[in-house]
Amino acid sequence: MKLKNILIPFAGVLLLTACEKDHRNDNLTDPRVYIVNNGVQNAIYYDVEETIDYNIYAYSSGYFGQPSEVKVVPDPDAVEALNAANGSSYTLLGEEYYQIVKDTGSITAEGRRATLTVRLDCKGIMALPYMNDYVLPLRLSATGTEVNEKLNTILINPRMQETEVLAENAGVVESDLSATDANTLEFTAYTEFNNKWDSEMEYEHGDAVLAAYNAEHGTQYIPLPESAYTFTGADLKAGSNKAVSTIDIDKSNLTADRYYTLAVRLKSNSKFKIGEKNTVLYHISLLPIYDSRSKWNLVSCSSYYTGRGPELMIDGDLVTRWESRYNNTGEGDINPNEASTVWDMGKTYYWCGMTLVRRSDSYVTDLRAGYIELSDDGKNWTKAQDFDFGDKTNTSTTGTYAVEQWTVSGRYVRLAVNASNRNKLYSVSEFVPVLAEKTK
Repeated sequence: MKLKNILIPFAGVLLLTACEKDHRNDNLTDPRVYIVNNGVQNAIYYDVEETIDYNIYAYSSGYFGQPSEVKVVPDPDAVEALNAANGSSYTLLGEEYYQIVKDTGSITAEGRRATLTVRLDCKGIMALPYMNDYVLPLRLSATGTEVNEKLNTILINPRMQETEVLAENAGVVESDLSATDANTLEFTAYTEFNNKWDSEMEYEHGDAVLAAYNAEHGTQYIPLPESAYTFTGADLKAGSNKAVSTIDIDKSNLTADRYYTLAVRLKSNSKFKIGEKNTVLYHISLLPIYDSRSKWNLVSCSSYYTGRGPELMIDGDLVTRWESRYNNTGEGDINPNEASTVWDMGKTYYWCGMTLVRRSDSYVTDLRAGYIELSDDGKNWTKAQDFDFGDKTNTSTTGTYAVEQWTVSGRYVRLAVNASNRNKLYSVSEFVPVLAEKTK
């Protein structure tokens, strides 16, 4: 009896609770249909295309999916509203320049997206004045689901992108062919766009191309003899944005005491323009090029300030520097007419040029000019290179000096500085020779 009296009230509470309205979904958002890529959207097409298809994505949001039918229609008023809101000056794209090839779609509870498609007449649009200033406004409507009125409009802005073919690594490419089996180079023509077409490439290479480059740039590159290489050109194929041509080098009649240079230029393409980056110069060495400074031994330095010795010229650090002595602190000559440093490089090398880096502060112009000498014995010297940064108007920190034919070699190297733009004060941040080991 007591148990019955206890259970009856408890059962009543359960009954009342069961009749209470379920509020678990009260804070969940209702489904809304909208355009994912809404607002102004660029439709990029290439100057060789006839038409392109641009997709519009309608999506149903909300916690629960809800089936609906969607449709897009032109909305000319949206252009005026956009211009008024943003201060822009877009023009309505005429209906003769597009076709809505799929204007309706179905959204299911499981698959919440529908794709609608517009086809743009690229050739026609390119013929328009101010061709990039047109927009096609489309508005989304739906049955079965409410539309998000803030996200239901897209304004498609067709924009033409020029197609061009470029040369990979355009400029001078250092090419070490010192290994016995190193006989092949590659020239790569490429596009920055998704290439969908076959096209034929035409190339220029050899003496005439290099002569034109030397004349334009004031360089003196030595041409690779045309009898010493075979160029096999490649065409661009649909689905690939690269065409790799091969250059087979015959080293049998070449001498190792110089750089040879082969210039290759993109001349034309049957479908695309040729870009400005169209020429590669292969700067070919038949001997290995070294930076052996870590193995050098200092022989002498005629002048240096304490804490800024000659070892700082070859430490690979652009912040540190050698400075000549200018007061009682240091070793050697004070304010010398010339300051020289000698190193033993450990092996005999050809002199192939150098990079010389000056200090990078307000005294960058202190170092003006000097020269490099090489010696086999450390006593008898041959000049290999002069350098001159010029007066104070040249504030460049770096000077690069190339030697194409290697006539000077030696085991010892001497860097001498003898001209300053400030009271015989000299400094060098980095001395980086280009050296080729001389074989017997």
